[in-house]
Amino acid sequence: MKKQRRVLGAVLAISMLSSMTGCSITEKETAADPAAGQEVSSAAGNGAEPGSGAAAESGAGAESPAASDWAKENGLDQTESSEDLYRQALETAGGEINVYTVSGRMENVKATFEEDYPGLTLVVHDLNVNELLEKFTREYEAGIYTADVIHVKEQTGKILREFVETGMMHNYQPEDIFGEVDEQYLQLTPLYFEADWWYYNSDQYDESPIDSWWDLTREEWNGRFMMVDPLTDVGYMALLTTIVENADLMAESYKEEFGEEIVLAEDEPNAGYAFIKRFAQNNPIFDTSSNNIVKAVGASGQEDAPLGYAVSSKIREREQQGYLLGAAMEDFSPAIGIYGMNVVEIADHAPNPAGAKLLVRYLTGDADGQARGFEPYNTLGGWSVRSVVPQIEGNIAFEDLNVFPQDLNYTYDHMDEVQDYWISVQP
Repeated sequence: MKKQRRVLGAVLAISMLSSMTGCSITEKETAADPAAGQEVSSAAGNGAEPGSGAAAESGAGAESPAASDWAKENGLDQTESSEDLYRQALETAGGEINVYTVSGRMENVKATFEEDYPGLTLVVHDLNVNELLEKFTREYEAGIYTADVIHVKEQTGKILREFVETGMMHNYQPEDIFGEVDEQYLQLTPLYFEADWWYYNSDQYDESPIDSWWDLTREEWNGRFMMVDPLTDVGYMALLTTIVENADLMAESYKEEFGEEIVLAEDEPNAGYAFIKRFAQNNPIFDTSSNNIVKAVGASGQEDAPLGYAVSSKIREREQQGYLLGAAMEDFSPAIGIYGMNVVEIADHAPNPAGAKLLVRYLTGDADGQARGFEPYNTLGGWSVRSVVPQIEGNIAFEDLNVFPQDLNYTYDHMDEVQDYWISVQP
């Protein structure tokens, strides 16, 4: 199969990819935070200081990194029924619950939530991640407590280190919901996973023409593959940082791909950095969004479609847009990439803490996994963190995805130096 793929690549190399440009707005629900390296103040504003008091334990048994007296007093370490929380939420803040979100799909949640809980109003603040974190931080530092729930995507360690560990946001993990969730994901309050993988035009290829990251360093793919610029979307810089973290896996993959040990140049500290340099110098085509990338890859009528690296949930565009999309989601060496974890945190000093807890329960499917809150996020290429939530038909199982081992603390601590290296090796 490998030989067949090489022949396909050689034939296609005759006609090189023409210049491809596009202008778009990065989809909010898949955007990462370009400001991850910037300092965010942890000033508490008025009221109890975040981080004061003993650390509270969540219902699922995980220790909250920075539990405040406010969090304990409002039962964020307890497991309560949705019925009890509903009654409390009706009597608090006029029954209003404010959610700051990076997903337009939260409007769909609003419709069913207000039907299922009459008298409550879900106020949706749909923002890109930079706007969301800036708004929340500025309000918080001024002692203006508006947000109840924060919904963002975490890949860089920023949410963990700058917001949860400082006590500006809190985990809420009731036992009847999060008791089944793997502890490795409980540093934060997870909602669902997405990943990224390589797409190809299924009209041109019966199967993926690449099966390794190292394929993208071969001359036959020079200038013929696309991804979002890591300098504009730090979710992709987090990927490069994780590749460096897993340099040993990259070295093993190199040997599998080329049949010999990798020889490092003087400016290649390890196999992870070596890949980054050789990948960058093979002229990837950068775009601003996964939307543009899957369109460029999957549009019909092409003779030499590029490969494209984009968020896994875009696989749904096969049906919604008719794109001819195949995905290298299995048997990719050494891993397809990293997962992105969408999290839902309760804001410190939330005006309606009972409503905030109720919304988290609703979004995660409630105790039985049947609540309608997760339905807008239950798509191909997206996975609930809970096994009890029914998976959409045709989706690959999350546990079957081969993703890199990743450490949010490592990413947070090393991403700047990887970014500097990425800049230094640009052709």
